[in-house]
Amino acid sequence: MTLLEVSFFGAVFIIAVVMIRAIAINRLPKKTFLVLWEMVLLRLVLPFTIPSAFSIYTLINRTISTPTFFEAETDHVTSFVSREYFVMIQGMEQPVTDIPIVSVRSVVWCIGMILLAGFFMISYLRCRIEFRAALPVGNAYVEQWIEECPLKRRISIKQSDRISTPLTYGVLHPVILMPKQTDWKNINQLQYIFSHEYVHIYRFDTIAKLIAAYALCIHWFNPLVWVMYILFNRDIELACDESVIRQFGDQSKSAYSFMLISMEAKKSGLSPLCNNFSKNAIEERITAIMNTKRTTIITLLSACLVVLVTVSLFATSAIASTDSRISDTPASNDPEPNTSAIDAESSREDLSSLLAARGTSLCTPAHKKGDMTIIHESADILRYENGAPYIHDILTNKTASTIVETQYCMLAYNENGTPLKLYWNFIDSSTESRFENIVRTKTNLLPNQTERYHGGWSLYDGEIMADFPNAQNGEANQVAYSLLCLEQVVFEDGTVWNNPNYENWFKTYAGKEIAVDVLQNYYPYEYEIEAD
Repeated sequence: MTLLEVSFFGAVFIIAVVMIRAIAINRLPKKTFLVLWEMVLLRLVLPFTIPSAFSIYTLINRTISTPTFFEAETDHVTSFVSREYFVMIQGMEQPVTDIPIVSVRSVVWCIGMILLAGFFMISYLRCRIEFRAALPVGNAYVEQWIEECPLKRRISIKQSDRISTPLTYGVLHPVILMPKQTDWKNINQLQYIFSHEYVHIYRFDTIAKLIAAYALCIHWFNPLVWVMYILFNRDIELACDESVIRQFGDQSKSAYSFMLISMEAKKSGLSPLCNNFSKNAIEERITAIMNTKRTTIITLLSACLVVLVTVSLFATSAIASTDSRISDTPASNDPEPNTSAIDAESSREDLSSLLAARGTSLCTPAHKKGDMTIIHESADILRYENGAPYIHDILTNKTASTIVETQYCMLAYNENGTPLKLYWNFIDSSTESRFENIVRTKTNLLPNQTERYHGGWSLYDGEIMADFPNAQNGEANQVAYSLLCLEQVVFEDGTVWNNPNYENWFKTYAGKEIAVDVLQNYYPYEYEIEAD
């Protein structure tokens, strides 16, 4: 998966968690939201995902693959969308000769990531340097609390005049850092503070914050990831508050809340990678504390159900489609081919004889599906609302690897099988009309998946048009058939397959008069794949 795909799917997941959080923040245990945020983090930092039949993307794919929806969408595409979207696709998919080694977007992304990562690192290192001046606390209650602490990792408690509120840092050797002005005689307040910080240490919240910062550095361009980072840090504090209240009982709510308020008044800016006692929205924390309720079987089951359903829907990806049902007939608006004067078998035999005389052979489509094949299911000629035609092609990946890039050739013919010269890339004023057009696409196609494009390659008349998409009376409006042939396929593991029959195919079809029955029966065209 590309970075943009991971970021998009993560953003959808974040929206879902934010909505659930807004509805159930005071109804479910706070740990519920930490688990959901952790699943979001995994979705953002892992470059792969697990396909699931319960994924929302599987449900969407099933919905949009129904014939009624597809036909309605094809027939009602607005001229504006058809103009802008397909012009963009044509411009992007043309193979270029001078490809920059590093794109501008990659440079901008790297700069943003480096700057944000630098901010986190400098902030943390600056604080660690300041924390070196902290002194151990010589207090009887502190020493007793450390001795009674059940954690295997030795916890140190120090004090510093550089901070105004308690915080925790360190993983293997965790340290609870207290302000120098702490009232060491106020045992109740110390109990609350130490218990709160102990929860941070016990749950490895420092590592969780480090992973969240890592995800933010990668997806710094995505505003929803910033929302996730803020709310995740808030929910870490809310979960700690809830744990403390359940430890000391409901009677501690008021005292604990007053302590939080007093700490908020002393708040100071610190490293975002430390567990700061008072970094989050105080009002939300107080409200959550006062609404803390006893955990019941119903609330636990509800929390598990929410996590299970949300993760199943949004943390997984669409399962590979095995439904390759497509239409083998041209669009209803296409001109009907005139075959009254053509005998199908004699035409094929005549064409075969002609090609044999030229030292070539007829590349007819294979209908026996092998285990390692790619299938061009169809390439229908459809039309926009304004009548402008476009090619709508469908590809099925029957290999065991994900396809990440394809390069293929397109040819066009009229209803009588006459080859057409088109201005395939009409945006480029230097282009000339020609029979063929080479297209390069970069769309992931999973094993056993059929790619149903919602658009295709726009066709325009035989003039270089300055006021597209007004269709004139040129050759493109005569297109009734289009033949496509893969030239090269790149798989996710880096394997490249070059079609060994491509040159033969090109000599057979490009610029040649082709019998109508051959054009009508060309699809599905199947390629036997062998790794180069």
